[in-house]
Amino acid sequence: MKECQLCKNCFTDDIATCPNDGMPTMHTLVGEPVLEGKYHLESRLGQGGMGVVYKARHAFLKTQLAIKIILPDLVGNDPQLVTRFRQEALAAAAIRHQNVVGVTDYGVIQGSIPFLVMEYVDGESLHDLLTREKVLSPERALELMSAICAGVGAAHHQGIVHRDLKPLNIMICRDKPNMSQAVKILDFGLAKIKSGELLGSFIQAQTTGLMGSPYYMAPEQWADDEPDSRSDIYSLGVMLFQMLTGDVPFKGSSIPAIMKKHISDPPPTFTELKVPLSLEIEQAVRHTLHKEKEKRTASVEHMIAELRAAIEPVPIGIHTTGSAGAATSLNIRTAPPRSKVFVDNVAVGESRDDGWITLNGIQSGTHRIRVSHDGYEDWQDEVNCDGSTKQVVAELREGLGTSGMSAAPTVAFRAGEHDTPHNLGSTKGAKGELQQTVLQVWDTGDQGVSVDSMPPRRKGFFSPLVIGSIAFAALFVLGGIGIGGAYMAGLFSRSTAGPGNQATATPTAAPGSPTPTPVVVKAEMVNIPGGSFQMGFGDANSVTGPVHTVEVPSFAIDKTEVTDGEYLQFVRATDRTPPSHWVNNAPLPGTEKNPVRFIDLDDAEAFAKWRSSRDGIQYRLPTEAEWEYAARNGSKSTLYPWGNSWKNDAAVMAVEGSEPAEVGSKPQGATEMGVLDMMGNVWEMTSSTLDPYPGNNAVDVQKKPGRRLVVRGGSAHEDAVKLKINAAFRVDIAAEQKEKTVGFRLVRPQ
Repeated sequence: MKECQLCKNCFTDDIATCPNDGMPTMHTLVGEPVLEGKYHLESRLGQGGMGVVYKARHAFLKTQLAIKIILPDLVGNDPQLVTRFRQEALAAAAIRHQNVVGVTDYGVIQGSIPFLVMEYVDGESLHDLLTREKVLSPERALELMSAICAGVGAAHHQGIVHRDLKPLNIMICRDKPNMSQAVKILDFGLAKIKSGELLGSFIQAQTTGLMGSPYYMAPEQWADDEPDSRSDIYSLGVMLFQMLTGDVPFKGSSIPAIMKKHISDPPPTFTELKVPLSLEIEQAVRHTLHKEKEKRTASVEHMIAELRAAIEPVPIGIHTTGSAGAATSLNIRTAPPRSKVFVDNVAVGESRDDGWITLNGIQSGTHRIRVSHDGYEDWQDEVNCDGSTKQVVAELREGLGTSGMSAAPTVAFRAGEHDTPHNLGSTKGAKGELQQTVLQVWDTGDQGVSVDSMPPRRKGFFSPLVIGSIAFAALFVLGGIGIGGAYMAGLFSRSTAGPGNQATATPTAAPGSPTPTPVVVKAEMVNIPGGSFQMGFGDANSVTGPVHTVEVPSFAIDKTEVTDGEYLQFVRATDRTPPSHWVNNAPLPGTEKNPVRFIDLDDAEAFAKWRSSRDGIQYRLPTEAEWEYAARNGSKSTLYPWGNSWKNDAAVMAVEGSEPAEVGSKPQGATEMGVLDMMGNVWEMTSSTLDPYPGNNAVDVQKKPGRRLVVRGGSAHEDAVKLKINAAFRVDIAAEQKEKTVGFRLVRPQ
């Protein structure tokens, strides 16, 4: 095949001069410009680090296609390129999302040069768009990033990390009605199947050398650490920074210089770059660019949620005591930072490292604000929200932090002295005028103050010794009254939990607030008498075989999977990082009875330890044998919890686009002992690692490094009939993997 060096059109080997422009042609590929007798190469579209992309047409269907061929010169020099290229086909074909370029075929030219057939995208790259427009509005950036993150998220949920996200790999179609359909992500040739997959046999290519583009690479990629989904989030954060500011955060004259900045330098602030955007938007961007991936935005879903909340604030749904009216933005600054904030006794979040928290969309009326922090007394006050932007400074007094008594809000500060959230104006009044209230009405307007840390406290007229003496005398007189009042108000209520099946936690109520409804953490368990059963299904050449006899002691198992509501109690009691799909550190309203997801083995074991301590009973994850024994009705060894034949209405499975449902929603799928949801809803962790059954020839643990955890039961996303999933079916995931399709339940000995 020959190509014109000017117009890039493809011709047969006998064409020496391009008939279109008279330029000489150059030989590129061996043979005719037709692959497998059906793909006619028409013209070269572009070339990347490992492949050439051609515009092509199907000989029979007459459809337009894009075909990527690995660079012929590289095939013989690096065999791993072929493996990576094949992996691109496997990874991209498996994702099947409207925002990922679809892969339709894969082949090899003359037995040595592989090629990939993809949908043809008529449009421009994000790189071209940013080159032309430089800076995008926050709303347009959100629209673009929402579509990009949707495609990347689809890959992440299958354990696929792109590792080379950059504007050149994002295409925007011209023929789509909206941006959500127009965005297409290219080039999964650098993608790595991080943990294998629940169902299938992706090849996990071993890549070497520096992978990715220097301006967009996460710090851990420079250090040659194993990239994961948070590495992609960093790259997306760089792209978002570029959309909003007009340039990438880290530049240099050499790759080592760029590397140093990614690893050690903070990104420039919007104020330094003279970018007139709010602090909330900047905080959302900077969260994605944290050097430590553990402190980075947890998921692409979180990334979009934070960006949307910063750009399009919505009401937070808290209780209002006044009539309906305009919504208020309330900016609260706490000392110390990282304090918990409550509005009308509803937890609304935690202040940031700089002490600020911004609450948008609070309805008009009077609201009680409470701020709590371990080791400090609670700060409380009422705020009248009237539709204007308001600011509160809450300085907590050191103390035991357990009485719930309100610290008097008598913080004095001068107007303009306290740093304010970016793009909020300075206070009204003469400069230097001493203000004696912590509640201010702030004008909006331009100002260039960035929030980096709490300002130093001013020295007042009274010395700390004088104030301390007065406070001691006052507390001595009022102590008895305060303690008695607190007791009568119910502030010393205790949580009670025994070795039974439930525990009740009563939240502390703010004085004058309605008494909150106790939150019940319920762990209903089903006793499973011990015995022997035939474990497994199939012969020695299948993953689930051969069938063998196993003895199982008596135990009790959770009737349903652990729910979001149960896990929320654990998160609040231990300050554990919540699942990535939660919003404001809590599950979405109405999903509290859904199975908890996006947790790994460490999370599940920590939950078991916490519940064991609370109830005085030793809980743990079930072994693989215990799980299957309970699911298959003990010695009866039924194929499904309800019997030996599949029933479509007995499990939350095989519904297009389905998500896990409320636990126990399929009572017709219960085992004979009454255990629910052992098929469908979410895959369930066991404590067992992947090991072949005795005599098995199919499981090779050497090909899967690291701790591989067996999960059971299928999820809402699988078709049990098509994939032949039954109660003996077993697949594995990495112990540290957090999946949208994986949850757990616990057992205890009898």
